[in-house]
Amino acid sequence: MNTAPTSPVSLSYAAALRGVKPRRPGENFTYADVACTDSDLLTCLAASNPEGRFFGLVADDAARTKAEEQARQRDVKNVTFVAGSPRNLAAQLDANPNLVPILDYLVCDESVTALAPLERNAVFAIAEKNLKPGGLFNYKYRAYDRDDDALRFVIREFAPEMDGSQAVEFLGELKKLGSDFLAKHSDVAAKLDACIAQKTPDDFFSIYESGESRSATFNTLVALNPRGMIYAGDSDLPSNYLELSVPPQAQDVILKCRTNPLYESVKDYALNRPVRSDIWCRGPVPQATEISDLFGGFTYGITRSREDVPASVTVQGKTIDLSSQLYVKLVDLLTLMPASVGDFLAHPDGKGYAPLEVVGAMQILVALGIAQPMRGLHEVTNISSASQPRLVGGFNQHLDKTAVTGRLWLASPVAGGAMLISARDALVMQALGRGGLVNSVSALMPELQRLAKNPAQAAAVMDVAEPTPEVARSMIEDVVTKSLVQWYAYGLLEAA
Repeated sequence: MNTAPTSPVSLSYAAALRGVKPRRPGENFTYADVACTDSDLLTCLAASNPEGRFFGLVADDAARTKAEEQARQRDVKNVTFVAGSPRNLAAQLDANPNLVPILDYLVCDESVTALAPLERNAVFAIAEKNLKPGGLFNYKYRAYDRDDDALRFVIREFAPEMDGSQAVEFLGELKKLGSDFLAKHSDVAAKLDACIAQKTPDDFFSIYESGESRSATFNTLVALNPRGMIYAGDSDLPSNYLELSVPPQAQDVILKCRTNPLYESVKDYALNRPVRSDIWCRGPVPQATEISDLFGGFTYGITRSREDVPASVTVQGKTIDLSSQLYVKLVDLLTLMPASVGDFLAHPDGKGYAPLEVVGAMQILVALGIAQPMRGLHEVTNISSASQPRLVGGFNQHLDKTAVTGRLWLASPVAGGAMLISARDALVMQALGRGGLVNSVSALMPELQRLAKNPAQAAAVMDVAEPTPEVARSMIEDVVTKSLVQWYAYGLLEAA
């Protein structure tokens, strides 16, 4: 199982890494997506956070009607859809500020379809005027249009101010920074090496003299800083750790630029990433220094199976050993059910560990993408009488009416976000809901026979072309053994 990004709890956690005091899970909040292209996913997010009010801005009335009907069918009442463009919405909010409440979270993803400049400015205006102090704006966008745009921008900004010796040194820094980019562009790497050897920086710089030099990263900084917005990290959690996201040889060079206004653009070149997912905080920023204030309210969980968690992870040439007793005990518990730092310290396996030690280990597991911060407020029902499980909530219960053909989202009030379920797991979950454990084989067989008519879909869930009761039974036993306890722990199922 995987959770979708941009959940309220994930955004709060990422900002907490920068010292922004997070909203405590369970407190009421408002969340708006002003470029909503997946209304079903937003509805799932709303179902996963019952204390929140969600708003989605969709393209037109047809999309709004469809989204509202999907929400109605899934009995999700805390999501509202509005039709129009960001500019339309900004104008409506100016005329009627109560149209949408003051926001805790604002999300805009234009990484696939870019907004026109006036529409983008309208989104920034909404962030400035409608986010509460401490509210978070998650902005995902293409920082560069071409592969070499980040390199072009860095050269055009830095090189003109350098004398001869500085320019020669700069060539070496470009090589250190761009190891990932240069590995994929051997012609550029060869030219750079030649210019370093011959100490002819101008020969290399001249390649990038023509063409537009543009960094959406830098333009975003320029646009949002005057609006009272403070950069608060990346919603891609590993990207908030320099040592886990940037090649080792580039780290010292980047650290030298930390106070430079072009710092994030330099990082873009080192990371060789065309898309950014920034988090901005509306000032004044509610800051905290105590670890308990920043991370004490989060629950953490591991949605993969225990055997799928590695004993070590190598990132950017650095191997992180996860075989110590603390990591082993944490992983053992978190693959069984979500737990907070306090929960672990109160658990027998947590005896003898200091809170800061546990927080540090939790953060490493999150940074590596193994664990995830979660909402963790759902009261798990008794799983001892699980012979007739049922799906929890109207959004998930809609699975009973769904012809499963591939992966799909389910709402988890524990994760506080949408959870991506494989087609195989969804079919077994559906069969358990329809027939219980006793009659699950007979409930599953018609669905497998339906899928068998489409070989590509069938191959995703079973290894044979023609399903049999034995195939269905084996599939149920395998999935239930691996996943049933987690389904209960994450509030996807409950005992009937």
